Amino acid sequence: MTILSLMIVVLLERLHKPSPRWHFKPWFDFYHNHIQGVLKKLEDYGAEIKLIVWLAIPCLLVAYFQTALGNSLSGLLFSSLILYLCFGCPEHRQYYKKYLQAACRQDASACAEYAAAIGEKEGCDCDQFGQTLIWVNFKHYFAVMFWFLVFGPAGAVLYVFTRQLYRQNLISDEKHSDRAEGRLMYILDWVPARLSGLALLFVGHFSRALPVWLSELFKFTNTREYLTRIAAAAEEYQAPAGDYLSEPCVYVKLAKRAFIFMLALAAMLSLLGVI
Repeated sequence: MTILSLMIVVLLERLHKPSPRWHFKPWFDFYHNHIQGVLKKLEDYGAEIKLIVWLAIPCLLVAYFQTALGNSLSGLLFSSLILYLCFGCPEHRQYYKKYLQAACRQDASACAEYAAAIGEKEGCDCDQFGQTLIWVNFKHYFAVMFWFLVFGPAGAVLYVFTRQLYRQNLISDEKHSDRAEGRLMYILDWVPARLSGLALLFVGHFSRALPVWLSELFKFTNTREYLTRIAAAAEEYQAPAGDYLSEPCVYVKLAKRAFIFMLALAAMLSLLGVI
């Protein structure tokens, strides 16, 4: 039923682009604003305990309802709904459309602004914007799919809630890497990044990207840099000076091919009874 829910959501996401209202963020904001009273009672237990409790509540609720509904049609619909809310990035998609429009009219300053918004950091290099899109696709598609396959809808909720909390603290606190959610985010990204890199190998230039993938396969390095280096090797492309349109389109196509590869692999493993 897990793979069926995944197929349904991927089809829906392709046919009907989710709006910000049909995304997890309003639910995250509601939960985040109403759970502060509980967290204040855990001030003496440390950041790790607070984070575990904060994440456990929504994940256990989702897991409870999924278990209660079982493998019925209601269970399938519930699982699909949760994944649909967690899947994709409507906000980034809107920025990307605006970026393409700016690139078509050769507005370099607007391109830089939208690229920075998508990359979630200042000074995003438009000449390597395609590699940023690989990372965004990983965070909003690959990793969500991985944790959904591993733990069901509760796994998807665990990942997106951690990601959103980390993103908020990244904006408000420069020392985010030392926070508990930063360490958890790194752990949640580590295995999916290696699998996503493997997918990039098979749909891109295998022989050129394989040494990059193997070089830090078992090392605890920066996940974003590791994945973007693999993408750069798998799809080597140099855009002409002043061309901000071609390079992102090339890497988006690479990301789509890699996602289809992972989806097909998941379906095959499901048929074999592995997942």
